[in-house]
Amino acid sequence: MLSVNRSALGLVKKLCERAEEYGVNVRETESGATLIDAGIRAKGGFLASKIVTEVCLGGLGKAEILCAPYGDLVLPSIFVYTDHPAVATLGSQLAGWSIKVEKYFAMGSGPARALALKPRELYEKIGYRDEAEEAVLVLETSKEPTEEVITYIANQCGVKTENLFLILAPTSSIAGSTQISGRIVEQGIYRLMELGLDPRLITHGWGHVPIAPVHPKFTEAMGRTNDALLLSL
Repeated sequence: MLSVNRSALGLVKKLCERAEEYGVNVRETESGATLIDAGIRAKGGFLASKIVTEVCLGGLGKAEILCAPYGDLVLPSIFVYTDHPAVATLGSQLAGWSIKVEKYFAMGSGPARALALKPRELYEKIGYRDEAEEAVLVLETSKEPTEEVITYIANQCGVKTENLFLILAPTSSIAGSTQISGRIVEQGIYRLMELGLDPRLITHGWGHVPIAPVHPKFTEAMGRTNDALLLSL
């Protein structure tokens, strides 16, 4: 059985071990969870973005940063491919976990969803769940999670807090913008599923999409990232 959390953990450890090189900040919380800031206070960048996108894919896909033409424009883009489309995209990458604890809110994407089964009906449709003892989640947020949030996520995933790894990637950061554009394959598969296609029939997937320029305001940044995806669908 494929484990998206175990597959992604090697990428997470790479980020932690080479934090300065990738422009991320790493710290351990009081409860033992590992927080990896890829764009709140940290510089982040394209090197980190590539790995964060591959983490979202549960370590079952690859991402490359390149330039691509769009009419008369040549824009920085991300090329994503996977040989495990349903599990890597719907079972991991999809931003399908809305995390609300008191006043804290973040959208969760990545491998930990396959432990918490968020949303459950989607995992029933693709016939997949993970049983790893470690959980890796990417949070679209501009604020670090509180200990209450960390405990909630760990409990939902059925793991110890010291085995929880959270990557923080604001939408208004390079890492945030890039990993959202990196959902191009996931968006295509999700739409096909909505039209009635069994996603398990798809054996390979690839796509490329421009990376939206970052904007400090969340609503503007979200609009830009969504437009980038729509341009390529």
